[in-house]
Order: sequence, then C-alpha cells, then structure tokens
Amino acid sequence: MKGYGLFFFVAEAFRGLRANSIVNLLAVGTISMAMLIVVFFLLVFLNLRPAVLSLGDRLEMSVYLKDGLSVGERDNLFARLKTEPGIKKITFLPKTEALGMFKKELKGHEALIQGLAGNPLPDSYELSIDPRAAHEQRLEALSKKIAEYPGVEDVAYGKRGAKILEGIYQWITYGGTALAILLGISVIFIISNSVRLALYSRGQEIELMQWIGATRGFIQGPFLIEGMMLSMLGSALAIGILASIFYLLPQDVVLFLSWPNKLDFLPPMAITSIILAGGILGFVGGYISVNRFLD
Repeated sequence: MKGYGLFFFVAEAFRGLRANSIVNLLAVGTISMAMLIVVFFLLVFLNLRPAVLSLGDRLEMSVYLKDGLSVGERDNLFARLKTEPGIKKITFLPKTEALGMFKKELKGHEALIQGLAGNPLPDSYELSIDPRAAHEQRLEALSKKIAEYPGVEDVAYGKRGAKILEGIYQWITYGGTALAILLGISVIFIISNSVRLALYSRGQEIELMQWIGATRGFIQGPFLIEGMMLSMLGSALAIGILASIFYLLPQDVVLFLSWPNKLDFLPPMAITSIILAGGILGFVGGYISVNRFLD
C-alpha cells in the first residue's frame, strides 16, 4: 500500500472532513457546546479552589485547659497535640490575652462584662487545621480524642464551617467528575455517529480496499484521525468561545465575580489537557464506530 503511514492517514482524514462538511460542522458545533460546559465548570473550579483552601487555612480548633495546670502538664499536652496528624500549628493563648481579645470584640458594649469578678476565660491551645484534614468526621473524631487528654476541659471548633467546607469540596469534586463523564460520553456518541456517516458514504471504497487486501489498520487510520480532529476542533472552539466571553466582560463585572480573589482564565497546561482529552474522546468514538462497521 503505497503512501501507507501517518501523512496518508491525515490527508485521507482531511478528505473525509471536506466530503461530509455539513455533518462535520454540526458535529463540531455540538461538541463545542458540550465541551463549553466542561470548560466553564473547570474555570469555576480553578477559581473557586483557592477560596475554599483559604477557608480551610482559617479553620481552627480551640482546646480549653483546666485551671491550675502546671507548666510541665501544659508542655506534655503540647507535645501530644504535636503528634496528631492534620494539625499545622499550635499556639498557646493565655486567659489574660483571651480576655483582652474578648473586650476588643465587645468594643462599645463594655458594660456587659463590668460585673464579672476576675477572669472567667480559661487558657487554651489554638490549633490551625490542615485543609486536607478539614472533613467533618475527621474533625469530630479529633476533637473527641483531644477532649480525653489529661488537663483538657473542653474542645471547640467551627463545626458548621467544617460541614460547609466539606460540602463545597464534595460538590466540586463529585459534581464536576460526574458532569465531565456524562459530557465525555456524549462527545464519544457524537463522534461515533459522525464517523459512521462518513463510513457509509465511503462504503463502496472501503469494500474495494478490502477486496485488494487492505489491512484493518489501513482502513481504520483515516477515520480515527478524523474523529480526533473533530473532537479537538470542538474543544478548541469551546475554549475560544469562553475566552472571548471572559476577556470581553466589563471590568466591573470581572471585579464583582472575582471578589475576594483575582479571577483568572485557564492556564496553558489546562487548555492543552482539555484539547488532548478531546482528541482521546474523538479517537474512542471513531474506534467504536469503525469496528462496528467492519465487523
């Protein structure tokens, strides 16, 4: 088979694209709409992730100490806390400093604590939690474990905040994955049908090639590349549409959407990965269609 090779396959793929231009244009348009949803979700994820991580960075747990602990007992408790996974930083907060902070928070309402005799607040250790450990169940288990340590009066943390943070993580991770899988299957289906139409339109030519001894790979090659090209073109078009919308938005809208963090477009690595992923989906769709036709 003279001309058998990659360049021949690419040339044949271009010939197939021109021969079925209307069908292929519709396929590219449909793929771009599906991929636009995926790209938009990825853009939201990449911009929302720093905000979610910043919430995790601010998540703290307060370990309130019993009155009358010696320095040695506090040090032993500090050493035990350091061994616990998921704790990034431990800060000792004396009761006098805690009362001063409390008074600052009540600025303008000092009359509420004028009748207090002494300092009712305990000493405490303030624990900064690693965002990777900021799951409600893990935090609940950690707080119960620390509460049983000698010298610990009580443990408190932002339980509601941890639950919200975990919900955001789950929504982004599972929702985005499910959406990407669903739309990926849709792209494979679209490519499969487009390639199938191209196969039927060239049925006599394929039958002739089989008669003269063309291998299965020789017949498959152009259609697989055609599927890849359609899907990659649709993915690139989706990125182009979203980029146009992103950069044409009025500055006031961008500032509103980006608060409190800067709103960024997809990095080059993400763009490349999306286009390559589109090519893989196109290859799979073409492979399914060609194998069904040749079997």
